[in-house]
Amino acid sequence: MSSAITVAGKLRSLSVQELTQLLTLRPDLANPAPRSLPDLAERATTAASTRAAVESLDAWQLRVLTAAVALGDVPRRNIVMACTPDTACPPTQADVDTTLDELGNILLLLEDHDTVHVVGAAAGLLGPFPAGLAPRSTTVIDDVPGRLAAAGPAVIPVIERLAWSPTGRLPHANRPLSPQDATTPVELALAHHLLRPVDDHTVILPREVALHARRGRLFPDVVAPQPPAWPEAQDPDRVNTAAIGTALEAVSAMSALLEAVDHMHPARLRNGGMARRDGFKALSRVCRREDGWFHLWLAVSADLLGADARGWLPSQASDHWSESALWQRWLALHDAWLTMTGAPGQLSNSLDAPSPATAQTWRREIATQIASAPVGTPIDTEKVSERLAWFHPTWPVAEAHEVIDAVLHEASLLGVIALGCRSRLADDRSDPGMPEPGTDLILQSDLTVVAPGPLTPAMSRDLALLADRESTGVAGVRRFSRSSLRRGLDAGWTREQVRGWWAEHSMTEVPQGLLILLDDVVRDHGRVSVSAASCLIEVDDPASAEILLRSDQASELGLRRVTPTLLIAQAEPEVTLAALRAQGLAPVARDQHGTVLNSPTPARFRTPAREPTSEPVDPQTVAEALVASTEPSANSTDEIASLLREAQSRGAWIRLDHVDDSGQARQSVVRVLAVASGAARCVHRGGGGMRIIPLPRMVRARLENA
Repeated sequence: MSSAITVAGKLRSLSVQELTQLLTLRPDLANPAPRSLPDLAERATTAASTRAAVESLDAWQLRVLTAAVALGDVPRRNIVMACTPDTACPPTQADVDTTLDELGNILLLLEDHDTVHVVGAAAGLLGPFPAGLAPRSTTVIDDVPGRLAAAGPAVIPVIERLAWSPTGRLPHANRPLSPQDATTPVELALAHHLLRPVDDHTVILPREVALHARRGRLFPDVVAPQPPAWPEAQDPDRVNTAAIGTALEAVSAMSALLEAVDHMHPARLRNGGMARRDGFKALSRVCRREDGWFHLWLAVSADLLGADARGWLPSQASDHWSESALWQRWLALHDAWLTMTGAPGQLSNSLDAPSPATAQTWRREIATQIASAPVGTPIDTEKVSERLAWFHPTWPVAEAHEVIDAVLHEASLLGVIALGCRSRLADDRSDPGMPEPGTDLILQSDLTVVAPGPLTPAMSRDLALLADRESTGVAGVRRFSRSSLRRGLDAGWTREQVRGWWAEHSMTEVPQGLLILLDDVVRDHGRVSVSAASCLIEVDDPASAEILLRSDQASELGLRRVTPTLLIAQAEPEVTLAALRAQGLAPVARDQHGTVLNSPTPARFRTPAREPTSEPVDPQTVAEALVASTEPSANSTDEIASLLREAQSRGAWIRLDHVDDSGQARQSVVRVLAVASGAARCVHRGGGGMRIIPLPRMVRARLENA
């Protein structure tokens, strides 16, 4: 296009609002903030920035841009005709005009006197043959039907094969051929100028011949101006009810995982992952094995789990998460899901292994598509794939069905999808009606306990201490056993406290078998006590002391009799306690005053501090600064004098860079009263009286914003 308009000229003509819109639609242009409009113009035409802009287009916008490149510099009406094939519901001129305006707003095309010109950097990204058409021929080929008739029907398959992809390989292509010498269909096409040699090995189908073979169509398929529609929604209330149940299951599964890791401390592999054996063991009471790795990755993404030299541990943040409300806990899991770096469908025990950067992009975009559907809309892989292909035509959607299916399965584990439909949890940031946590339990005669609903954080901690988990789910089953009750006694609980806790929270009578089990555990608990006096072992009869002194661990612990019922050990109290428990005893730990010690504070992984994210750039602030920098300015004496007279006529303030009488550089904001005899008479802003400044002492002048 021979038009004088350029990207730089277009930018200079934009208002603050239009420039703000550009920087919003192309955020890479505003970060870092450009120094000037020429700097912005140079950045906007780079290959990287233009590629980002082209990749942000949907299928319809890309179709219109491709048509504009393929047709060259043509009026709008030509592009409308190319993009509106003879279909049942063809795009309208308004559809094309709107899209051309959108492409102009992001500087992918320029328009002058109704002629549309695609920016060179954008045209280059669409390849040498946009829409599969060769460039315009230097010599126009006329009467294509006549040439085809003369060449005969044998050339038709050759022409049709190259109609949508214009180049082909042919040895010795660049040689003179006459119709009489041609023996093959390709040679006949070359002889009748229906094909042209590009070099000695390549031929190309001229644009005129291709358009004739296409029957005037620019594209082989039709792209709609609107994305594929979602199917009709179904029973949203039922879907939302199911979604809340699934969300509770997700929170419960995460709580179970944190509890299991806290008890096990799975080993950390050298590559940063978790041993598969430990992972399967930790997940055995969380969920099905196929979904377990998802919950592990989710915990790491939410900073609820971490690993150090001690192995995998719950983090300090996990304690805060466990104390939060149910809805806040679910929100934390949902947000962590969108930042997971593990490849969908390929999650494993390599929790710290590097994963493709596209993993987050796929999850976020699919989540955006789910949220765009009305509540209750059926969500399936095929429909999501269709919409992704329309919104992101440059993505390899056709090869990513497994990825899409995996992300949708993850969404169903969180409740974003319930009963195969979009739920309100997809974009709701307010509590949709999570049930209030309670403190009631159902104690059963087989020594199991069931929580009929979610429990308060304090109740969950107490139950996890006194009973072992046996199943998954919000109303999961736990079992009281000798080891679990001993764990509670080791933590400082007494017989009366356990019985009182049961009586307070049980919805039924406390089973007799449970009371008998507790009495048996209490009877054995504390018969051997370990004091922290380097360390002292107290027993209830001399025979027990004799048994300990004759045991295999006596020499390792450094046991020595002090009194008939008092021994001393050289080992640390923790080591001594572990050795005695390994012998089948049930010792208790006491401090130097004889008080029973509670269990130590559980080990926690210290969550590393995240680097603070930089403040987002405000496009309007950048636009205002760029527009302000383009105010008229002058540097030569003649230009300065002209600008001074303009400022005088407008009554505007002007900023002067000048040299004062002492030779010092000054900058002053003045209002010009008169310009004559090589000097300007001015009044300074803010007072200071009138001054006369010689023009030769003025270095630069520019109009000041009001």
